[in-house]
Amino acid sequence: MSAVLSVRPAILASIAAALAVLSACAREDAAEMPIEVTEAAREAATEPAGQAVYRTGIFAEPISRNYWSFYGGPAGSVWTQYVLDGYATTLYGYSDRRFDWVPVIAADFPTDLKKETVDGSEFWTTEVPIKEGVQWSDGEELTAEDVAFTVRTALDLGLGANWARAVDTAFLERVDALDSHQLKVFFKTIDEDGNPQTPGLSVWQFGLGFMPILPERYWAPIVEEAKRAGEPQQQIESLFAHVPDGEPTSNGFTFSRWEAGAFFENEAASNFFRKGAVITQYENGALVETNERLGQVSTFYGEAGGGKSLEYEVGPHASSEIFSIYGNQDAAILALTNGDVDYVFNPLGMERGFQDRVRAAGDLEIVTNPDNSVFYMGFNVRKPPMNVREFRQAVAAVIDKEFVTQSILQGSALPMYAMVPEGNAYWHNPDIDKIGQGLSRGERVERAVDLLKSAGFTYDQEPQIGEDGNVVSSQGQGLKMPDGSDVPGIELIAPSAGYDPLRATFAIWIERWLNDIGIPVRANLAGFNVIVDKLFSDSVAEDLDMWILGWSLTIFPDYMESYFHSRNAPENQDGGENWGGYANQEFDDLAFGLLSETTIEGARDTVFRLQEFLAEDLPYVPLFTIPKLDSYRPSRIEFPYTDVLGGLEGLNGMQQAVLIK
Repeated sequence: MSAVLSVRPAILASIAAALAVLSACAREDAAEMPIEVTEAAREAATEPAGQAVYRTGIFAEPISRNYWSFYGGPAGSVWTQYVLDGYATTLYGYSDRRFDWVPVIAADFPTDLKKETVDGSEFWTTEVPIKEGVQWSDGEELTAEDVAFTVRTALDLGLGANWARAVDTAFLERVDALDSHQLKVFFKTIDEDGNPQTPGLSVWQFGLGFMPILPERYWAPIVEEAKRAGEPQQQIESLFAHVPDGEPTSNGFTFSRWEAGAFFENEAASNFFRKGAVITQYENGALVETNERLGQVSTFYGEAGGGKSLEYEVGPHASSEIFSIYGNQDAAILALTNGDVDYVFNPLGMERGFQDRVRAAGDLEIVTNPDNSVFYMGFNVRKPPMNVREFRQAVAAVIDKEFVTQSILQGSALPMYAMVPEGNAYWHNPDIDKIGQGLSRGERVERAVDLLKSAGFTYDQEPQIGEDGNVVSSQGQGLKMPDGSDVPGIELIAPSAGYDPLRATFAIWIERWLNDIGIPVRANLAGFNVIVDKLFSDSVAEDLDMWILGWSLTIFPDYMESYFHSRNAPENQDGGENWGGYANQEFDDLAFGLLSETTIEGARDTVFRLQEFLAEDLPYVPLFTIPKLDSYRPSRIEFPYTDVLGGLEGLNGMQQAVLIK
């Protein structure tokens, strides 16, 4: 209980989005499809007589139905995330709107960590009770052994990405099922160098506690077959390649059918353990979940009393949900305004023209929330000149984020400098160095040139500024690296305008500004399949230069360790997300220390220091975040609430709560 109490103040102080995985690693398999809505998509969106269907639109193809691959492999896209939202549950999760840390299939909060010696070895241990009566969609009971099996699989196969984050081998030894409804977790008390360590919030409460749980009896034989596939990488590929058939699920929906390029459909699971539960939040901070199906009334964070701030009944209230697949954002908005769908999943922001079209439809509503995301430009710091800090700082200095977001994109995006968005207020450090902010064009160029020269770069001819101080009258020529060799041509790969005009626009302007100061950059606007294939390729260290993508972010910002610690580079961890190969021992020590922080106050101090470090060293240049705009048809669907960081899209469209009228 004490661990939960230490978490609560931060969750209440930082309004945040529900747990999200990857935002911008979605493959764009159909980026060039025509705007016309396909007949198959329109037919799928037609509601069968007498049935309530949640009709939604997505504008890229999901990659896989394999949850292992989604959570830790090449299927990890936001589009896959939407369609798999109803498949897997967790031990713990976030409450609605306030995002308190609460039990999901756990029957209570975990016991306090304690040191215990087992078979001659010392561990930090904690126990977790599992609710009775929780069923998989096929009617079999979900047990502690399912949790232990999922952990064992991640450990045995050495799964990376989000699996490695949730099942962190630097801390976690194992998880045992003491019986069908009791878990025991064993964490290591010393690190690999023999130094004492403690599993902190990101390792336990917001790491392992949020791990998706998959059914042992379905997956066990498939995992065993994968283990016979050869080398470790082949084993992982074998597991990821499996196409589930009849897989039981636990979060409200089961797979129905998928017609590539047209639609993806799920059916509601009638025995979902939370269906019919009533969630009540009180203004004094108390939260009550009344679950008659399980015969339980759970009260958290004080005694219920006073005014109610929220109350709703958990569904699903739809008999099925259909995700009609459109080739791009334009086609999806057209389908929405035509009445083919009632909600569009849109993680990419919305240009002013799209907003105007939605508002002109008359029967649609747009709700606006701050987002918990970052769109960024990354450097492959393994290669010169990207491995020089002053080079990265010079690049950041010439990028006028305010100009692009306000003048070019007309407020569709918001400039960003820190790796924690302002909307995640408790964790955001407002006092970091904002390189380039407020400078004129001429001042930006001068600052960039000074930075390059201070690191030993030289010019045959330096860039020249016009008399008004705001125009580059002559581009820099003959930029040479500190060793005297020419700065090589650099590729900046970014999403195409057909997929995301915001990032494409930034890429074009960045190319122009870097060419002005003599850096030979060329923007390559590509589909997401091209970008993701490059990031997950075996030759990423050699082939990658600079890239623009984005992340949806978790509330607790341990992602800064995941994205930038050297242990998470692909050459050090299969599926690692530190694609740029950033390696800085001082940062590594600070970031790894975050994983042992057991108090919110200590974690916040470390997160602030990490933001300061990254703002100066710049393995990423944060570019922008977006106002989260959700478009839906209120005459057809109703959400229990719409004001939340990350918006409705950040909650995967509230598939288990939306009412169908």
